[in-house]
Amino acid sequence: MQRFHYGVIAAALLAATSVAFAQQEKTQQNSADEALTRSAPEAKDHPQAPAPARQNEASQPGIQQNGDPLVGGKLAVPGAPQGTQDEPAKTSAKNDQIDKTPIMAYPLALTDEQKRSIYQRLSQGAAPASNITAKPSEQVPATLVLQELPPEMAASMPSVADYKFLRLNNRILVVNPRESIVVGEITN
Repeated sequence: MQRFHYGVIAAALLAATSVAFAQQEKTQQNSADEALTRSAPEAKDHPQAPAPARQNEASQPGIQQNGDPLVGGKLAVPGAPQGTQDEPAKTSAKNDQIDKTPIMAYPLALTDEQKRSIYQRLSQGAAPASNITAKPSEQVPATLVLQELPPEMAASMPSVADYKFLRLNNRILVVNPRESIVVGEITN
């Protein structure tokens, strides 16, 4: 029985709070109306309509476009960017190739000069040249001996400082040593 009383009391408090809030809103609205009436008596009877929203050219009468906004999966509206990553792979050979490239095989953030200096420095070393056929995004055997980038080069190229390198006959593989995955290759 005591729980029933608590429930009734809670409902009564909620109802009283709601009524008080509604009265407060009404009072605020009346105050705003009175202030408006004092400043411009005719404004209370004829409130000003909000300014019309600005429309773009394509939505103006007489300038509307005919036709489909998409043609072959590409945007066909005036000013739409062309040749972007938004085009479906079935209509863009470039995007199809990008979609098929594993993320781990994306090009390294190195300039041509940096690639040249890495290739020259690591191909001169006495490290044995391996004859594996790994490509970017593929895993190499963990038993392979990987070379570290010389400290002065690592300091000047922080984007590859954590990677290790594997010298092959005609290229250098950049390997993520934690997973033994090839993340890039440098050719002459």
